[in-house]
Amino acid sequence: MFNLFNAGKPALASIAALACAMLAAASPASAQEAFPSRPVNLLIPYGPGAASDVVARIVGDGLARQLKQTVVPVNRPGGSGMVMINSARGVAADGYTLMFSASAIAAEQVVRKGSTFDVRKDVIPVARVSVAPLGVFVSATLPVNSVEELVAYARRNPGKLTYASPGVGSVIHLNTERFRLATKTEFLHVPYPAGTAPVLTALVSGDVGLYINEMGSMKGIVADKRVKVLATLADVKSPIYPDAPAAPEINVPELRNFTASFFYGIYVAPGTPPDRVEFLNRAVNRTMEDPEVRTRLNGLGYASSAMGGMSTAEFRKLVNDELTRTEAVVRDAGIAVAQ
Repeated sequence: MFNLFNAGKPALASIAALACAMLAAASPASAQEAFPSRPVNLLIPYGPGAASDVVARIVGDGLARQLKQTVVPVNRPGGSGMVMINSARGVAADGYTLMFSASAIAAEQVVRKGSTFDVRKDVIPVARVSVAPLGVFVSATLPVNSVEELVAYARRNPGKLTYASPGVGSVIHLNTERFRLATKTEFLHVPYPAGTAPVLTALVSGDVGLYINEMGSMKGIVADKRVKVLATLADVKSPIYPDAPAAPEINVPELRNFTASFFYGIYVAPGTPPDRVEFLNRAVNRTMEDPEVRTRLNGLGYASSAMGGMSTAEFRKLVNDELTRTEAVVRDAGIAVAQ
């Protein structure tokens, strides 16, 4: 048996060299295991208290448990998400600054003339958070009680039906145009770039008749019967509007298989090391399996089946597909891009 204490100097030198080599080989793994070793910032392109901000904070709380680090929500609203993007330019590409965004991030370069942002180059898609199905909502003053009646009304009154959105190129604008093109109807677009509050005021008063919007944020106003929900534009009914038909139940041939939604996701700065991107992807996917996170999001109308569950490659494809779909809607609807 080899006796260390009886070894000569050459043997001791060899053992020391071997020990150094083993430590060097272990250092990358140790560095990876140490991430994150300090708080992580979560940039949110919505104002505090907005429906999407609530979703971001729920996810941030769950992600903090997975990372075993504080996740600090940082609101950067404005410019259809570009205020957030611009605030992230130049941050260290180390995975400590995350960006939360809806799928509108993929539309920016299409709907804004002269945009210098390219979703394929200026961010790295990390993970899908959730898909938010959209619903068809109308003012209680509008004399329709179903999507079938809505389409018939629009066809009888071309250009008379007004619809609201938070602005040109917004997810709501683009998906309402998809709905209009599918039904071969004429709607009048009334944008409200100041935010959701004036949209809801206009919808209640009847200044606008139609609003295709995310389901959860409309609960209170529907419960008060100031606005009617006509359908969920998803394959299955919404858990918070069980009486509203799902897309397959709408008796309008042009809307057969028509669904509309947007997705939330997490992004990081370009240049972030691939191992950290993959680490964060796994952490987000585990977050979306967290029962507390799911329960809170279910209460806002998000289905568990559409939470997380994507690799970085799959999420990147989803983002690129959204970019392609936006290009098609802008072209087919003749949407004038913003300056």
